[in-house]
Amino acid sequence: MATCWSSIGAEVMRATRLDACGAPVVGPCSTVISDGFVSIGWESEIAEGTEVEVRKANGRLCVSDRACDELRWINLTISFCQVNPDLFSMMTGYEVVLDFGGESVGNRIGEEILCEGGVALEAWTKIPGLPCTPGATNNRPWGYFLAPWIKSAILNSFTMENDAATFEITARTSSASTWGTGPYDVVAADAINTPGPLLTPIGAKDHLHMQVTTIQPPEVPEDCGCLPLAA
Repeated sequence: MATCWSSIGAEVMRATRLDACGAPVVGPCSTVISDGFVSIGWESEIAEGTEVEVRKANGRLCVSDRACDELRWINLTISFCQVNPDLFSMMTGYEVVLDFGGESVGNRIGEEILCEGGVALEAWTKIPGLPCTPGATNNRPWGYFLAPWIKSAILNSFTMENDAATFEITARTSSASTWGTGPYDVVAADAINTPGPLLTPIGAKDHLHMQVTTIQPPEVPEDCGCLPLAA
């Protein structure tokens, strides 16, 4: 038996700081939850398989074959309608600008691109027409998307004009993640909708995980800054 589902919009995203091995960083500023984005675009980068072709002396084919294509990574294009200094810094490595009280108020864009570490990115989308599970509570279904490791993020473009500015960050996924089942309870662990981590760990070759979940997405805090991640 399978559950087929559609996806509409995107309600909220959560970014989690990763170390150089792709593991979540436990600390006081490791998570940002935000709804200040317009879109998240995903596009696979494919390495085409090598073609082998040999022709006979008469010009006809003797050998013709092509190796399988392979996924190199998935390119992400994220459009933001807000500048979130902590989130931008976590994704790109850009320096955070502080005000006199120590509050994050902006970023400085430098030459270096964050190639080590990066973030894990989760997003929740609405699912139309899929009913709640009978007998369980607070179990509205959501589309859950997880990129367990994205890196090489840069602020790609923005325009100041007589309109609202959007800020575009581009990045790519990476293999060899050590996310495992993750540090959060994001899926149901039983029939009464008890929250738990992923039921199976993310593998070393996994770039994207997506599924239906009946565990509700995290609430966006009033303070848009970073949050702690406990062990």
